[in-house]
Amino acid sequence: MQFLQKQHIPKAIQIIQVIEFLTEYFGKLPEKRIYQNFLILEFLKLFVKLRKWHIIDKYGLMISNNNKFGEADHREDSAVNLFLEKWGGLQKDSPVMDIKLAKEQLQKAIEPMPEFNQGLYDIIGDKQVSIIKTLPIPNDLKKRDYESQFNILRIQIGEILYLLRPLIYCSCILKFGTRSYSPYLISLSIDILRFLIQFKIQIFRKSQEEELNLRAKDAIICYILRNPFYTQILKQKCLNKILGVFLKEENILHRIVIGLLDLRSSKCLLL
Repeated sequence: MQFLQKQHIPKAIQIIQVIEFLTEYFGKLPEKRIYQNFLILEFLKLFVKLRKWHIIDKYGLMISNNNKFGEADHREDSAVNLFLEKWGGLQKDSPVMDIKLAKEQLQKAIEPMPEFNQGLYDIIGDKQVSIIKTLPIPNDLKKRDYESQFNILRIQIGEILYLLRPLIYCSCILKFGTRSYSPYLISLSIDILRFLIQFKIQIFRKSQEEELNLRAKDAIICYILRNPFYTQILKQKCLNKILGVFLKEENILHRIVIGLLDLRSSKCLLL
């Protein structure tokens, strides 16, 4: 996979997803054959994602392509690198001091105290604020917490489960069938385990917080629309009855609503 460079990874994942969609809707294959093809494609996708995890995410929390803060991370890194090139020799850590005593002194002081300032603080509004906080340098304390051995271990175990879950899900469907709840519950168990392992992990970037939120939302949508729950419970016992109160089944609006939900519940979108 050395030929797969950083800039090619998002396109490679998109191509695999398109092939999965075409396999489901235009292949005219039996359901078992569709999931056999999905399993092969998910293995290929796994290799691409492992490559991304290595060269882009550095074996940390993986940031998806649709994360709106992903580009902000790159701009922040560029700003930090530019700052360090020009001002790399500047002291970034203030001298050790009694924070409680310093706060008490600040509350009593009307004018800024030179003995407290020591050239490390500036006046913003009516408060003394660390000059370092106004510079484009990431929060070192949060970054150190993020890079702690135990935190990284939790992240990596969770990411491995996140990568393997689609393969396990496809394998379970091939073994138990699409009407069985076993693949559904096994997949759900893996996601719950991942959530518990990564619960309140230390993060230091907005993109990481956004990524965890996106995964939680996607998981909720997937388990609502994933079969057999969608067809046997949500669609049959809830949607048809609720829509039937307002619209007849042959009504065009009724068909559009159900059709859109059926499309969103496509197998390839819920792996």
